[in-house]
Amino acid sequence: MKNKTLCFFLCLISTVEAYTQSNNLSSSPYSLYGLGLKNELSTGASNALGKTGIAHKSNEFINNLNPASLSSIPSNRFLFDVGVNFQKETLQENSNEEPRFNANFSNMAFAFPITKKSGFGITLIPFTNVGYDILGLETEIEGSNDIFTSTIFGSGGLNEIKASYGYALTDKLSLGLNASNLFGKIDENETDIFENTILNITEENFYNGFRIGGGFQYSVKDNITVGGIINLPTYLKGDQTKTTSLLYYEPIITEEDIDSFKLPLELGVGFQTIINKKLLLNLDLKRNFWDSTNQEDNIGTYVDQSIIGFGAEYTHNKNGHKYWQRIRFRSGFNFDNGNLAINDNRVNNTAFTIGLGLPFKKSSSSMINIGYTYGQKGQITNGLIQENYHQISVNLSLEGIWFLKRYLD
Repeated sequence: MKNKTLCFFLCLISTVEAYTQSNNLSSSPYSLYGLGLKNELSTGASNALGKTGIAHKSNEFINNLNPASLSSIPSNRFLFDVGVNFQKETLQENSNEEPRFNANFSNMAFAFPITKKSGFGITLIPFTNVGYDILGLETEIEGSNDIFTSTIFGSGGLNEIKASYGYALTDKLSLGLNASNLFGKIDENETDIFENTILNITEENFYNGFRIGGGFQYSVKDNITVGGIINLPTYLKGDQTKTTSLLYYEPIITEEDIDSFKLPLELGVGFQTIINKKLLLNLDLKRNFWDSTNQEDNIGTYVDQSIIGFGAEYTHNKNGHKYWQRIRFRSGFNFDNGNLAINDNRVNNTAFTIGLGLPFKKSSSSMINIGYTYGQKGQITNGLIQENYHQISVNLSLEGIWFLKRYLD
């Protein structure tokens, strides 16, 4: 038992180290703005259910969307979830197309009950992703007709370590709290070429901050649950290390504080119903209040964001003797009108999802959750870029009885 526990925490430490070094899950030009693209991937079945689950309880897998769900973890159970993500994108601008591919770990989480009415969990997940390149950008030198050419690469992103706690006040009502540490580094490397002169500028931008959130779940009936979440606004402190080097000269290194980045108030509500113990339906609505942050990027403006998601799961018989009867068949839809407006044009995202939950054995809720997403971000018109992407997420969701075994030992 001690060896299992030691191996688990060594794995956790190794994963944290890997995340802090790199989490490039994006190759989108829209990750140029702000802190990059917000990661919408989560744990368990959520990715194949239209990214929904605010009202979903954590009785079978870890629900990272609502801390109140942790109150429903079965006694003497230990839940663990690790995921990977693969994404292929095609960028379209006018008649030009460019394919891109990336892959990486997408999450690691564990959760367990503290008492019969409460549960605790920790999740490590990318918060934002940055990955862009701008090639052959020509700029006129101010005060002359001369032109220099720039190549710009961006990478990195922020990670989130979140501790969550859920408590069942009554048989129907559960409340939850979470506290997150957001941290990471965004790198930008720019090379400017003019005639025989080469100027290289490297910026390492470090961000760090904390955020508090909460949630609730209320069982209207045995088969109907409603939920709500809130994430409070916060500031992320920024520091920059800048290295400027000119060919044949020693590089100049400077360190300075940069403007803090404000995250907005986020609210969400969810609804779930289960029909005939076979069909599960989710509906989530979210609103992120970016207008109140009063922030602008060099080109775009941050605007209030609305997200709607719908998910459906069908299981013929969770306790069926035949394997196919226990397979979870999932599908969903998600529409995000975007938090960024470029020249008054929103960068929205529409996605359709399907997936499977493949159980390990009849007596356990452990399973492999596979999700496929086809989505479209942005538009070809109005000088924007359209992204068509295919995304595959694979989550290994495990259920153990570690605490019971430890007691018997």
